[in-house]
Amino acid sequence: MKAILVSAVLFCASLTQSFGCSTCFGNYADVGGPPPANVQHLAIAIWALMFIVMSVLGGIGAFSFHLWRCARHPLEPYEQLIEEDLSQYE
Repeated sequence: MKAILVSAVLFCASLTQSFGCSTCFGNYADVGGPPPANVQHLAIAIWALMFIVMSVLGGIGAFSFHLWRCARHPLEPYEQLIEEDLSQYE
């Protein structure tokens, strides 16, 4: 049990180095200054890409809802005449 606990602690301790690269997770927070401009630009780019992805997924969802809603409505009488099988009159 001790070996599992020690290995888990060592594994979690080694993960702290992989939380961010020096560009995104630099030591600017320690000195109390604002983040560098390149970090701010990366954050804006991430949010812009998230907005684009969510917009596309929202459009797909809205179109799927539209198709589902239209499929539940019965055909209008004039549309039923158009869809009528006319082969019996030939």
